[in-house]
Amino acid sequence: MKLYCIADIHGRLDLLKKLWDDLITNHKLDLSTDKVIFTGDYVDRGPDSYGVICFLKNLQETYPNNVICLAGNHEWINIMYYARKSQDDIWMHDNNGGQATLLSYQLAGFHSMTHDHLQWLSHLPFKHEEPGFFFSHAPVPRENRRNTLNQGLPITDDEYCWGIWDGVGDEFGMARDHGNGVIGVCGHIHAIRKGQLHPRFYDHYIYADAGAGCSPKAPLCAIEVRTREVIYAWP
Repeated sequence: MKLYCIADIHGRLDLLKKLWDDLITNHKLDLSTDKVIFTGDYVDRGPDSYGVICFLKNLQETYPNNVICLAGNHEWINIMYYARKSQDDIWMHDNNGGQATLLSYQLAGFHSMTHDHLQWLSHLPFKHEEPGFFFSHAPVPRENRRNTLNQGLPITDDEYCWGIWDGVGDEFGMARDHGNGVIGVCGHIHAIRKGQLHPRFYDHYIYADAGAGCSPKAPLCAIEVRTREVIYAWP
């Protein structure tokens, strides 16, 4: 069984389709046996969040056991925007890309995000485990890097979704060692500011976000987590 991770898509349906065709055609992806874990942030910034959700929702409904979609922080920004019904909201800040998502629905003929899509997003899990691997959207922080109010308590949904980031880019030191040889796999954090358009690999963690939707030059990639082979879809 091949085990792939695909991180932050951010509305880049074009890259998702290109990557998926490559996986099917050239890497013989077979969802009757192989698994694909999507680690969240399907929406915002890119031009077709509506199309991305349609694609993933249909894929998961067709292969419910072998296509796993996790929640990212951008999914919850969307959900909370509609729950609050506030126009002065974090989702609409320029750097978060909510306007692009809303426009993609309007171009598809809808006034706003559809109820079935919001329902699907709101039921996505925050974590997933496979033998030897732990998947979440954000890197699970080491205990000494957590908010002091959370230390010693179970990891919260916010931590799975947002993580705790110290601003200095200490990817190795931030992500916890899950123990027993289990490797963490996350998205959420790209390295565009360092001039890197690639995932990053550590002994205990895989940072799978290559920056799709956050730079016109950034690719979307799939990682076979056991072999650490990377398959790219470049703009």
